[in-house]
Amino acid sequence: MTWAATSVLLSTRGAAAYACNAVVGEGLGTFGAGDLGPALRRAFPDQRFVVVSNREPYEHVFEDGAHEIGVRRPAGGLVAALDPLLQAVGGTWIAWGSGEADAEVVDGQGRVRVPPEDPRYTLRRLWLNEQDIDHYYSGYANQFLWPLCHLRPALTRTRYRYWHRYDAVNRRFADAVLEEVGSDNAAVWFQDYHLVTAPGYVRAVRPDLKLAHFWHIPFPPLEVFRIATQGRALLEGLLANDLLGFHLPLFCDNFLRSVESVLELEVDWEQRAVRRENHTCYVRSFPISIDIEQYREHARNVSHIRWQRMRQRYVPENGMMGIGVDRVDYSKGLEEKLKTLDLLWQFHPELRERFTFVQVAVESRTGIEAYDWLNEKIERLAWGINDRYGTDSWRPVHLVKESLPVERLAAFYRLADVCIVSSLQDGMNLVAKEFIACQTDDPGGVLVLSKFAGAAEELDGAVEVNPFDPEDFAHKLHGALMMSPDERRERLQRLQHSLRSIYDWMAEIFDVWGRVARGEPAPLSEADRWKRTR
Repeated sequence: MTWAATSVLLSTRGAAAYACNAVVGEGLGTFGAGDLGPALRRAFPDQRFVVVSNREPYEHVFEDGAHEIGVRRPAGGLVAALDPLLQAVGGTWIAWGSGEADAEVVDGQGRVRVPPEDPRYTLRRLWLNEQDIDHYYSGYANQFLWPLCHLRPALTRTRYRYWHRYDAVNRRFADAVLEEVGSDNAAVWFQDYHLVTAPGYVRAVRPDLKLAHFWHIPFPPLEVFRIATQGRALLEGLLANDLLGFHLPLFCDNFLRSVESVLELEVDWEQRAVRRENHTCYVRSFPISIDIEQYREHARNVSHIRWQRMRQRYVPENGMMGIGVDRVDYSKGLEEKLKTLDLLWQFHPELRERFTFVQVAVESRTGIEAYDWLNEKIERLAWGINDRYGTDSWRPVHLVKESLPVERLAAFYRLADVCIVSSLQDGMNLVAKEFIACQTDDPGGVLVLSKFAGAAEELDGAVEVNPFDPEDFAHKLHGALMMSPDERRERLQRLQHSLRSIYDWMAEIFDVWGRVARGEPAPLSEADRWKRTR
């Protein structure tokens, strides 16, 4: 391809695109936030609803030199989606009280009504001391379970004190559930890998409660899971639930094979269920999503001033911009992404001063050696690229080391010609879906998606890459940048057509969970049925 032809493609999303607000394609989502309350009440008409998670939906913080107390809403799609649900149906959210002023506003049992401006439900806070945080959270959850599930066994750190404190904190969460429920009937929804043994402690005291658990990260294959010395206790804790959800059928299969081998229990593969004494746990895949309309609305409403400022700063004249949004985590493939970009500018010098990449890299889990090392490595790689290829007027890589509000993220997504998701192992990766939702201009941007991200199993239309092969990755990235407007448009339509909202996700979980709770035949999830018919 000649440079003349390339330059035409490079300018397909120029300043004129700002005025175009036509949505290229629409997702399949049918449920909205307002539909979830009725959906939950249909599933559990006479029961209290309890959510249990490590993260809380509201943090109280000191402001104005500690003279006043304000409220901060932690970032996170699940928190943002569950909060309006509990506002609609009431109930209780049990979580770690992590805010610096959290203890100042609760009653004697650690309770506070939220949201502050219009209280609708109860937030019950648990208090964790420094040793709890070091051993339960940073230790077992994030230095053992996280690397194990992301297929990094060499990074696991196994200490008995980590496990002992992890299990003890889980018991405290279970005790809080039992205290909040009392003698009432209740549906209790546990979230993620921080709370694996808590359901078993609840089940032992109240076998009548309806328990469900969603696991937000990958579940490893048996060959890796066998590394877990406490594997039996982990599996037994999860099997205490009536419904156990994962993102993908693959993760369900990994879990069930571990149950067969480690616990030596019979698995009903047709029903995807495990029967143990008088209890049955159904295992289903529910790919999580985002609030599609929220992101679309933010993308449509980017102000003209912000748009022009961002273009002037990040987009070369008649050129293109790429975006990546990740926590600094070894599972995200940030090192591999930057090495691929280095190869792109090395193999295709015509893209120098014509293509800029913005990488939002939010630091996380500082103080853990693997994360501190990775953060330094990413900074060195970005600096090296900019030193080799940068000019007085052009910087190839912009490294943004802060968490951005959703409004600014939506603007970046809409402005970008390509989004790179380079995960080495990922349960889902919602950045891919956020980018798709924000593509409101014609012909739209291109999603370059790792085959090892859970989203690759669900989304149709991305350019799929292998981040472990940087030369092939760079070749496919170049193809994405050179893609014709017609192909961009056609791929984006397929991607947006495959989107479902987080409200559809929750509604399907409530439907299956409610049927299980009533003793009805438990249907396979949509993802499980689709997998069987492939």
